[in-house]
Amino acid sequence: MNTEEKKENLESLQEEDNTVETNSTPEEESNLEENGGETKEDLADSQEKKIAELNDKVLRLLAENQNVRKNQEKEKEDILKYGSFNFASQILNLTDNLDRAFSIFKNNEKFKDKEFIEITNGIELIEKELLSTLEKNSITYIDCLNKKFDPNFHQALSEIDSEKEPGTVVEEVQKGYMLHDRLLRPSLVNVAKSSKKEEKK
Repeated sequence: MNTEEKKENLESLQEEDNTVETNSTPEEESNLEENGGETKEDLADSQEKKIAELNDKVLRLLAENQNVRKNQEKEKEDILKYGSFNFASQILNLTDNLDRAFSIFKNNEKFKDKEFIEITNGIELIEKELLSTLEKNSITYIDCLNKKFDPNFHQALSEIDSEKEPGTVVEEVQKGYMLHDRLLRPSLVNVAKSSKKEEKK
């Protein structure tokens, strides 16, 4: 083989290599042109990302809807539970007046005569019926006497000398009430005073 033939063979081999590296099938070329130069794998990845984003949005919307429903249900429960709060507060004035009337009859000697017994018994029955009605409507009396003072349920008017432990409720000036688990009105109380010895300590 002469030199010219060798050159021709080398040139033909180089041309073949170039065609293998640069040429692609017509199908691949058309796909690349249609998809802006993206391959099938790139398209699949982008579609998966879009699906994942949409799923995430759907889940968030569902979670938001559930929260809204829960809030609405709680609001309805609160309305049913505490809707009578203002009315209950006002009815306590009637309870207070009955308490005062009953204490007058109960503590005054002249009302213990036979002629007043029926009146006293009548007031007592009304008071019991009223308290029973309050309890049926979840309005409950706060038992505070001889209990430790609690600012969540009691309002102190003054400190007084007492043999009881300092901070103990020794007098109830006005009854306190709860509506379910919510404070309707605090008990107005007088509390046992700390002794001078304890104050010095």
